[in-house]
Amino acid sequence: MGGVRPDWPSIAMPESVIHLENVTFAYPPVLLDGEPLRVLRGVTLDVPAGQFVGVIGPNGVGKTTLLLILAGLAPRLTKGRLSGVVEVRGRTSMVFQEPEGQLFNPTVEAEVAWGMENLGLPIDEIERRLDWALRAMDIANLRTAAPGALSGGQQKRVALAAALAMQPDILLLDEPTSGLDPVGQQEVLEALEDLRRAYPVTVILVENDAETVVRFAERVLVLHEGRIVRDAPPATIFREIAFLDEIGAPVPPAARLASMLREAGLEIDFLTLEEAIAALRRT
Repeated sequence: MGGVRPDWPSIAMPESVIHLENVTFAYPPVLLDGEPLRVLRGVTLDVPAGQFVGVIGPNGVGKTTLLLILAGLAPRLTKGRLSGVVEVRGRTSMVFQEPEGQLFNPTVEAEVAWGMENLGLPIDEIERRLDWALRAMDIANLRTAAPGALSGGQQKRVALAAALAMQPDILLLDEPTSGLDPVGQQEVLEALEDLRRAYPVTVILVENDAETVVRFAERVLVLHEGRIVRDAPPATIFREIAFLDEIGAPVPPAARLASMLREAGLEIDFLTLEEAIAALRRT
């Protein structure tokens, strides 16, 4: 990430910035006389400040709904019924799966500045953060471009810049690499790599690409039928290949290969291609 960031708030954050206890959520019924659509069914979770958490699971198990609740958007904007304890201690920013749906200003600089303007920040502070965020996401050259004319990867970078410019304590990412071509995916992955290295922000990443989860997350939650059924480091989660396959959760190809080699009698363990090459050279 280019440029020097503005001073990030150095407030003392509590050990747990996210606390959920027996959280359930149901969307309104599709039909007038239908049943509510239950999505989350008793989710309990604590996330300490600064942790990078990956969330995986099959489609329709409540991953995006979980992010919407953390962002304060469900049920306020989505409608539905929420119960249980939800405590989010700090400011949140969310980048949606389809960034074009949240980019509505005429230029990139207007998009990145919009959230700060709504916070009522002074103009000089907005300009300072705007310049930093554009450099941080390596899109300073797109400052006057129309967001709708950009590639998918560039749009995701704009959405990330807008989120970071507000200096959130918690960044919520909903499948940031989905629907992108290889170039766009690499753009977003590089941005996440720099973000993870440089900034004191708690990240909750919902992602169907298990390789992305392995690359960044230090903790992985597996959602199934509206519940957290596994909560462990990636090295533990992605040894349970049979279980993940059974519920339809993603598995990194390298972890699957390692599992096959272990079944063949070779005691070996790796999660990424780079780790696989290094481990196989040692055998």
